[in-house]
Amino acid sequence: MATSTAALDAQATPLSAAGVQLLPTSHPAQYISLRLSLSPHTTLHIHLTPLPTSTLLFLTTTDHATSASTSALGSFVYAMPNRLTPSAPLSTVLVPVPGTIDFATRVAKILARKTGKPTYVGCSVAFGGASVEEELQGVRAVVEAVVEELEKKEEGLRLVNGVDAVET
Repeated sequence: MATSTAALDAQATPLSAAGVQLLPTSHPAQYISLRLSLSPHTTLHIHLTPLPTSTLLFLTTTDHATSASTSALGSFVYAMPNRLTPSAPLSTVLVPVPGTIDFATRVAKILARKTGKPTYVGCSVAFGGASVEEELQGVRAVVEAVVEELEKKEEGLRLVNGVDAVET
């Protein structure tokens, strides 16, 4: 009895009630919340999904005056390392939302340069009335937290694969 390839594919991956193909979650997302010292009432929320070939990141902020339950979808930026000029990653804005483009682009370019991987950044941060120093502290905090998490994941993979067990 012959079974078509499409039928095998349909059996191998389940579909949700809406008919969307569900993929296995081999790369679980990590959630990080940071308090900013220059903006003590602002919490920066990071949703990080490290993938084998890229990094997916969503950023938003909450403060004591706003609801933590909803946030508008902000800009979505793609950045990738530049082979010709490593210090100047390339980026493009996929979804522009005024007020969040600059923050998303900065974070995406810095992470693409530091990780050497393409980076997708969704960003709906709101530093209403914040100074330049406060926004730069936010960029610095995001980059440090994400790089630290990615290094932990990389270190875990090295230990699992036994790379550190061999000394030369």
